[in-house]
Amino acid sequence: MKKIALFAFSLFFSFNLPAQAAQPVSVVELFTSQGCSSCPPADAFLGKLSMRPDVLALAYHVDYWDYIGWKDPYAKSEFTQRQRDYAHHFNLRYVYTPQMVVAGRYQDSGTQQKNILNALEKDLSRPHPITLHFTLSGLSIDGVTQDDALNIFLVSYHKEQTTQVRRGENRGRNLTNYNIVQSLQKLGIWSGGPATFPLKNHTSPAQGQGIFLQHPESLEIIAALRLD
Repeated sequence: MKKIALFAFSLFFSFNLPAQAAQPVSVVELFTSQGCSSCPPADAFLGKLSMRPDVLALAYHVDYWDYIGWKDPYAKSEFTQRQRDYAHHFNLRYVYTPQMVVAGRYQDSGTQQKNILNALEKDLSRPHPITLHFTLSGLSIDGVTQDDALNIFLVSYHKEQTTQVRRGENRGRNLTNYNIVQSLQKLGIWSGGPATFPLKNHTSPAQGQGIFLQHPESLEIIAALRLD
């Protein structure tokens, strides 16, 4: 991957407040299912990570566990495909739950908390010369890149939901899930220089949104911002 030089992200509001530099944010993605008996500890771990201001924690519920008796109400086939794309990137022979991916650079089981935390700290300690501006008119990005184009994603999620599971491996349990991804929308492609993308913040106390820039081939997440 060619080196990408970007200016640092800063988050500011449009009511005449001065721009404020946003701290680096690392994206942690959990691939999980309510039909998987080994997933609840990883779900709880993601809940703890979601409380950190330097982490955009996302739970993608996959659908390949639905056949054993419990259909996960949050599972989507496109999330399973996203996990398959990561499996190909990491040269894995299969997909599994609970899997955590840190910044598109590192993967491990969501039960390996120490390994995930080490990967997270490593990602946060790397240079983050990135800047993003969020105003009432939308998302503004400025910077310089060398030929590489980055996909810009807007992710929306439920912050917390509890479900009574009636069948499957977790039958009889009340499962609490965190930062459950509802949608992952591609806003466009950014290849350097000033650019603005129309965007409205629809966060609420129960819902959150985030933005991240991801390389289409290496799948590395170059930068991220929480909007909640």
